[in-house]
Amino acid sequence: MLEAHQIRKTYPNGTVALHDVSLNVTAGEIVVIVGGSGCGKSTLLRVLSGLERPSAGWVSVDGARIEEPHPAVGMIFQEPRLMPWLTVRQNVGFGLSHLPKAERLARVDEVLARVGLADYGRRWPRELSGGQSQRVSIARALVTQPSVLLLDEPFSALDAFTRIELQDHLLELWAGSRQTLVLVTHDIEEAVALATRLVVLKPAPGRIATTFDVQLGQPRSRLSIAFGDEKRRLLAALDHSLSEFRAQVSG
Repeated sequence: MLEAHQIRKTYPNGTVALHDVSLNVTAGEIVVIVGGSGCGKSTLLRVLSGLERPSAGWVSVDGARIEEPHPAVGMIFQEPRLMPWLTVRQNVGFGLSHLPKAERLARVDEVLARVGLADYGRRWPRELSGGQSQRVSIARALVTQPSVLLLDEPFSALDAFTRIELQDHLLELWAGSRQTLVLVTHDIEEAVALATRLVVLKPAPGRIATTFDVQLGQPRSRLSIAFGDEKRRLLAALDHSLSEFRAQVSG
């Protein structure tokens, strides 16, 4: 289980990014965090990953406190952030230098096959498309076998067709492993397509406005009436959270 308890984050300039955010994510969930600009979505993900320390509160995974980057937590960013001087195989295996070479290569090749890039190990990042680069990024996060995978708008820089293709591929990977996923997105359709549970944040400072389960099984048809109903429910929750903010500012 991933647990965040009363997380607060205040930056040196006095900006309060998060205020008393508590969140429990059980094993195998896909929790998608949405909210307007400035509500602290990415800050929360960085705190959960250990890349940022909270000003107050704590984060744990299966009882272990997360105070810095931890093997139990993987992170995928909006940009693939591949090292151009390394091959695909070397990029994926970069965090496995402590393992014997044979074991390292076997694990890298296995995860490249899982993301559909079994024949791409010797290629250079410059030879990949945007979608292929992000698949390498996913493989690099999976190869360390984290129990929790955090994704910060991982498909937002891609074209619409590639974005949907990788959303579906992520769900296929999840169906095979039931890994715990926490994803930040500003895309309403992506949120409904992926989430088992939605968390809506409200801004200034970032707080949880509401959280609710998505009443759809997998796979999901984006054209179904039920899918449209869930999108409208999420949009209503977002509108309500921003209405409260606008009333607070105008008042």
